[in-house]
Amino acid sequence: MYRHLRFQTQCFYQRGFSLLELLVVLVLVGILMGGVTMAINQGGPEKELNDIVGKFTAYADHASEMAILSGKPLGLMLEPPEWQENPLDAGWRYRWQTMTLEGWTDYEDLPAIEIPKEIKLYVTLENQLWEWENAPEVRLPIIAFYPGGDLTDFEIEFTFDSFDLDISEHVAVDEWGRIVWTEKVEMLEEIAEELGE
Repeated sequence: MYRHLRFQTQCFYQRGFSLLELLVVLVLVGILMGGVTMAINQGGPEKELNDIVGKFTAYADHASEMAILSGKPLGLMLEPPEWQENPLDAGWRYRWQTMTLEGWTDYEDLPAIEIPKEIKLYVTLENQLWEWENAPEVRLPIIAFYPGGDLTDFEIEFTFDSFDLDISEHVAVDEWGRIVWTEKVEMLEEIAEELGE
């Protein structure tokens, strides 16, 4: 009996896998990998837009603080695709500048940011839509952060431009002169209300 059992065990290990068994394993691995990919890319365009708005808000906060700490105005230079070398392939771009004796120069502590071309920006300055098409040839920052804590009143709408999606986020100056991500603030207020705070 021991020999018979040993023979069956050897046969089991030597026969390998059938084609059907291999296909089942491959399908299961594919399904699992698809689930992992979806978990990593969770949110898709919404997450991409949120990341861009979050980064812009953080940089704007930093620029506002640095203007106060350095005693020098900082400015936000917004550049639509049409101002760039390859407008059909480009998206919006923004960079930060500081005021020096020579005029506005790039602020090296904050890098220039390229926004994907699927995301459009609509900029309101002092309650007026910014018409960049009519901007003068000399490009200057359109939003300024001053050492006294004041800044240009603005609102920027970030919109994902797609046929099947209608999502947008807003960054603005609130009534206390703070830069806020409007939707995020509203969500936090709703949560606070639900928790009774």
